Amino acid sequence: MTSLTQSGVTDEFAQDIVLADDITGFAAKDPSTISEVFLTGATGFLGAFLLKELLARGLTVHCLVRAADADAGLERLKATLGTYEVLDEVDLARVRVVTGDVTRPRLGVPEKEYAELAGRIGAIYHSAAKVNFLTLYKWLRKSTIDATHEILRLACAAEATLHHVSTIGVFEPRAALGPRTETDVTGPPETLALGYTKSKWVAEQLVREAGRRGVPLTVHRPGQVWGDTRSGACQPNDFVWRFIKGSVQAGVYPRKFGLDMNMVPVDYVSSAMVAVSRDPRSLGRTFHEVSTGSLDSGAILELVRGVGYELKEVSILRWMKAVSADVNNSMFPLMRMLVDLEKFEVAEFSDAATREFLSGSGVTCPDIDEKVFASYVAYFVRHGVLPDPMA
Repeated sequence: MTSLTQSGVTDEFAQDIVLADDITGFAAKDPSTISEVFLTGATGFLGAFLLKELLARGLTVHCLVRAADADAGLERLKATLGTYEVLDEVDLARVRVVTGDVTRPRLGVPEKEYAELAGRIGAIYHSAAKVNFLTLYKWLRKSTIDATHEILRLACAAEATLHHVSTIGVFEPRAALGPRTETDVTGPPETLALGYTKSKWVAEQLVREAGRRGVPLTVHRPGQVWGDTRSGACQPNDFVWRFIKGSVQAGVYPRKFGLDMNMVPVDYVSSAMVAVSRDPRSLGRTFHEVSTGSLDSGAILELVRGVGYELKEVSILRWMKAVSADVNNSMFPLMRMLVDLEKFEVAEFSDAATREFLSGSGVTCPDIDEKVFASYVAYFVRHGVLPDPMA
């Protein structure tokens, strides 16, 4: 086992940034020759759009799905694609469901099937993650750290390039440090606010050590992934959408609330990741899939009012009181986070190297403007998540 202990990292994290000895390097395949790939997280939001993008490239995609059998897994996958309104845009004939669990040894896949899978795939897209801002780091070890080891083991068995999805949340949230680039040092984990971001930081350290050993890979750090700019499809449990919905439910909006996040459309994130992964120059590099600017609470209020919701600005205390009075309010379960949220600074991010890499690929990041935001709201209205602002 190789210790990756960094200066200043406490024992809680030092014991986890140790990469297993059975993970060793191999020669990378030419991306243009790869026809079959493996995808985790296909039943999640970003994963569904990665699946759509990979299929659009003509690839056969093996999707790891937790289910009783392949038929049940396919139905679960179809339900996700239907929810995000992309089911009619994908060719399911090129989807292969692999039932298993990313946290289990050999992904919970029988030995013979595992060997057959390893003999077919040339790349792995690891987007599976347990995204829960209330979960402590120690409860995420299995779903993040153990899972990373298992994905790296599959990469070695298949000699498949790994495309690892991390997050911009691995950076220390201090605005004074300036915009964080793709090559800047991340962490330390003790400065990160959430168990989720701490676990993603540890996973990234393991992946980077695998890269140093010769495992071909890329690392991707998306911002806060928002909806598809074409259909408006969003994930309702995103923190900012819960905040918006909670404010709509309460009829009030907090004045000068410390909310400032880098929101980036899912169609850009998925298309950028896949475009980068098909270019052999990307190996060993890190990419930021982010927007050029962030959305603060004032900008969000303008967008919310622009689609027709009438919200009164009140003090943060009064807003919290209104939300806390309704156990059915979307923000009610997250109220204990808000005190800590106000204490943390917001980092800025640079994606100059990523945009330069994508230059000429046709992949660009759309702005989240009034029209795009209106399509998000329309999607939520269609699915019964938000009330019709014009009703």
